[in-house]
Amino acid sequence: MQVTVQVSADVAHALHQRGPPTAGSQALLRMIATFGLTLKPLHLDTDDPTLQSYFIVEAPDLATAQRVMDRLGRSKAVLAAYVKPPDELP
Repeated sequence: MQVTVQVSADVAHALHQRGPPTAGSQALLRMIATFGLTLKPLHLDTDDPTLQSYFIVEAPDLATAQRVMDRLGRSKAVLAAYVKPPDELP
């Protein structure tokens, strides 16, 4: 299951290594690591500040994805988080 995450601009800037780490970026990475997961940019090598704010977390199952979303929802660095629905044929 894929969790899509939107973070604040300053956190995104730090996570893309375009600025120094912030307290928010470090806390977010630590929190994701407690689940044994990683946070990856959704849009690599973009200069668009809006696109830079989107990241994904690959969770092994729906239950883990929901626990991750619950924790993300408590973070001041996170603007939004949702589980990507499964792909379906039209």
